[in-house]
Amino acid sequence: ALVVTLDAVREARAMDSVRDALAGEYRRVLWFVHNHPDLVEGIRAQLVDKDRDPHWDPQTLAELGPDASAEARDYVPPVPLWA
Repeated sequence: ALVVTLDAVREARAMDSVRDALAGEYRRVLWFVHNHPDLVEGIRAQLVDKDRDPHWDPQTLAELGPDASAEARDYVPPVPLWA
């Protein structure tokens, strides 16, 4: 999540509109929900079980695939944000 979030912040800085930044955020959030367990795991640890002990996958940045950020950035949501 750290790598994808940092990429999102850097990309949003260069955008000309809030609309474009929100569309990028929407793509990434849906990528996390559909393809990556960390978002759901963080919610579980903080809000559901309240154990504050998330089990991240991967556990370290070194284990993260090199294309994760690009996958999130290029994800095409099944439902567009702006209809």
